[in-house]
Amino acid sequence: MAPTASPSASPAALLDLTRPGAARDLVDDLMDAAGASRAILVTVTATDAAVTVLADGTAEQWAWRAGQIQQVPTDVTYVAQRTFDPDDYALDDLGALFRTAGSVAGSASGQSLQIVDYAAGQVAMSVSTVPESRAVFFLPDGTLLPTLDFTSLWGLEQGYADAVGGLRSTSSVGFGSALGVQVDTPHTASGSYERRHRTARTPVIVTPRSEAVPLASFDPALADPAVVWGVLEELNDDGAFSLDTPWTCIVDDRADRGTPRMYFDVGERSFVTNLQGRILTR
Repeated sequence: MAPTASPSASPAALLDLTRPGAARDLVDDLMDAAGASRAILVTVTATDAAVTVLADGTAEQWAWRAGQIQQVPTDVTYVAQRTFDPDDYALDDLGALFRTAGSVAGSASGQSLQIVDYAAGQVAMSVSTVPESRAVFFLPDGTLLPTLDFTSLWGLEQGYADAVGGLRSTSSVGFGSALGVQVDTPHTASGSYERRHRTARTPVIVTPRSEAVPLASFDPALADPAVVWGVLEELNDDGAFSLDTPWTCIVDDRADRGTPRMYFDVGERSFVTNLQGRILTR
């Protein structure tokens, strides 16, 4: 067993990690004891904290137990999760994060903050409860992850920006009232790709997928959310669309024409437009 270390007096004395500065101090002490600058998991509650780090390629956990910092057993297995520096995340006022999360989730029972690679290299900070209500996600600076309204241009544009990220090539871009925004990476020769999906209340989730017939790639900038919203506004002006009408728009080159088109399903109506929103078929 590795040697133990004592945390700074501030969090150790009261073990009230909701006090400003207390959670940050204890996490810093845990990282120091582990001899690491990056973690694969940080968990903090009102009274305890733990960090999981890599030691020679193996997950190793350090936690506050029995009045001291010590190495403890862990069931975490390292499978190429993305590591991160806990200093990049706003842990300076855990109490404020818990209060915000409680107001959003409608519950403050058994709150626990976690920073972890939650999907294919996407690291997120969230607060959950016991019994579980809903996870509330925060940006690294401690502000709430925006909840997106996909019946607005702003929601579509923000979801699109999040889902596209740094991609410069895509095989499909999807928008929808219930779907949110999804962006697929280019297909490989075998048809495999990754889907980046931004829903209303969660960060971008990345999942591996495959397609029997690979789609051609194009610049995601061609799929303009403002054009998508413009088509819906025109339908609304004609009395054929309202904000409670379910709709989707998938942009891809399924027809193999060398240029993607926009495939709409709005209520019970389906139609295709060009990239400028002009209807091609009814």
